[in-house]
Formats: sequence, structure tokens, C-alpha cells
Amino acid sequence: MGIPDRIILTLYTLLMAVFAVTMIMITLGMIPPDFFMRVITKLPGNWEFAAGGAVLFIISVRLLLAGIGALGDSNTLTLNDAENGKTVVSKRALEDYIADIAQEVYGIYGVKVKVLMEDKTAINASIHASLEPGVNVFEVTEEVKDNIKETIKKVVGLEVRNVELYFKKIKNNSKEK
Repeated sequence: MGIPDRIILTLYTLLMAVFAVTMIMITLGMIPPDFFMRVITKLPGNWEFAAGGAVLFIISVRLLLAGIGALGDSNTLTLNDAENGKTVVSKRALEDYIADIAQEVYGIYGVKVKVLMEDKTAINASIHASLEPGVNVFEVTEEVKDNIKETIKKVVGLEVRNVELYFKKIKNNSKEK
């Protein structure tokens, strides 16, 4: 479930909590029942209530579909879907693994990876990292790309079509006073 779904779920849960507390208060006699009868008698003809009901219905359907996984989970990658079961890996696990592979190359540190599924058999990786001073940027870049493509193909079975490297910093050797 993504962040927008979590925000919607939180707001929806708060709304349901208010509804539950209101029902409890009516049952205990803390709110007079005729108050709600007056509100309910004013509902016919008020489009605002119909719009509010439609929004709540759409939110309910959205949360139901997200809960049962019908909308697809953008946080997982399906590696294999066969009759006897399916193999799924989380994007986070794959991103952490690619970061570890990249950091094995001398001169790379502070790696952050973002993985995008291109199709069922291929991914793209965007890597943000920093460099040690004195390393050849082009050699390091090629080594990182080759290591990632070979290792991911061998271990996970996915082709890595595109690896983009962004170097945000080159460490400074000078000591500050």
C-alpha cells in the first residue's frame, strides 16, 4: 500500500471512529435521537450529502481493491508466476541488493538506488552515489554497470536494461582545521 493509500486509510479510519463514537453517544442517551432525525429529514434534495456519500463510496472501493491487492503492488516485482506458485521480490530488497553490489566497487560510497520495472523480464536502475577522490569516473561507472547487470541476471533472473549513475559528491581529501 502506497503513501496516498495510507493517508486515505488514516482519514477514513478517523471518520469511522467519529461515526462509532457518535453511535455510542446516541445509544447512551448523550445525544438525543431526534437530532439525527431532523438531519435525516433534510437529506432529500441536498446534493452535498449525495456528493459526500459518493466520495465515501469511491474511497471504500479504492481501499477494498488496495487491500485485496487487485490494484497491483508497486512495491513488489513478480519474478515468476506459474501454476505451482509465484515468486515475488520487494523493490526495496532489490534496491538494497543493487546498492550493495555498487558499493563493492572501489571508490563508490553513499549509494541510493531506485528500481523501475520495465516489463516482466527487465528493470531499470537509477543510482545516486558519491565518489572517492582519485578514481577514474568512467572506469568505475562501467565496472558498476557490468557488476549490476551480471549479478542481477544471475541471482534474480531479470535483465537490467539501463543503469543510470548520478554522482552527487566527490570526497575531498583535505583536512579541515
